[in-house]
Amino acid sequence: MRIIFATTNPGKVREVREALRNFGIEVLPLKKGKIPPPEERGETFCENAYEKATYYAKVLNEPVLAEDSGLEVDALGGKPGVYSSRFAGEGATDEENNRKLIEELKKLGLDSSPARYVSFLFLAFPEGMGLWSSGTVEGKVITSLRGEGGFGYDPLFIPEGYEKTMAELPLDEKNKISHRGRAIRKLVKLIKEVKSW
Repeated sequence: MRIIFATTNPGKVREVREALRNFGIEVLPLKKGKIPPPEERGETFCENAYEKATYYAKVLNEPVLAEDSGLEVDALGGKPGVYSSRFAGEGATDEENNRKLIEELKKLGLDSSPARYVSFLFLAFPEGMGLWSSGTVEGKVITSLRGEGGFGYDPLFIPEGYEKTMAELPLDEKNKISHRGRAIRKLVKLIKEVKSW
């Protein structure tokens, strides 16, 4: 069984591939530049994941998994939210987004804030049906970068019950507790229930 994962983010591909390997599901990344991406017009993670998955499934005529995820910081009213990957502007790097988050918290005189990572996954089939799941991990963000692993806001995010940031955790441990890992496990249960596979 193979699924195209509608992302060019190598960190996301690595996490999802690792999580689905044991279930005999091959995960292939979207080839860069082959197909123009859909415009992300959704106001929620769910809407964006649905739009991406259904768009690419029709174009590629294959099952396509799409994810939209991000960080919601309480002190910033839920921002960056759906704009997590472009918090510092279109095409922003992880470093630039992290720097902006630190700046926004420091403007408020804070060195931490309750926050959560949210992930929505949508698996679309060319025939039109689909499956979706979601996952959340609560924690807090801090204003000092810690750790070399992970990607995105991982060096600033400490999951609830931990003293290490996501970037300081080994990948297998991160997958057990991460928003994406939780969403993937739910999706796998749904896939097992679909007999047409």
